[in-house]
Amino acid sequence: MTLVALVLALAFAQPGHASDEAWAAIERGDLDTAIAVWQPRASRGDVNAMLGLAHIASMQGDDGAAADWYRQAAIRGNAEGCVLLASAYLEGRGVTRDPVRAYAWYDLAARRGHANAAQARDFAAKWLSPEQVGLARAMIVRWHEDDFASAR
Repeated sequence: MTLVALVLALAFAQPGHASDEAWAAIERGDLDTAIAVWQPRASRGDVNAMLGLAHIASMQGDDGAAADWYRQAAIRGNAEGCVLLASAYLEGRGVTRDPVRAYAWYDLAARRGHANAAQARDFAAKWLSPEQVGLARAMIVRWHEDDFASAR
């Protein structure tokens, strides 16, 4: 039993180690190593790896790729991904500026417990009409019904 527990502990510790390795590579300026660490993990659905790849894309000036990674993390339920994607929509960074979608993503992040998302959502609402807020809320309902397939 002790050997099994040790093997499981090592297996679960590895993803954290890989993340540490990727961040250390970024600090050294070795983005290729960080990408090599995170890419396989992101393709397996690891939202932290997706956010890491988004960070790298942003560092490289590829806001479109960053927004795509934020979206993938957000669709998998990551509140931070929701907030970062909402900010991209609010500012038109890597996506077409769309305050309605920004509101929707901020609202989802707030529902998922992100500490500052409700304030950001309310800030975004200042530029929206009541009809646009209603549109954003309907968008969220549709996304849930479609299992986020239409969350583009």
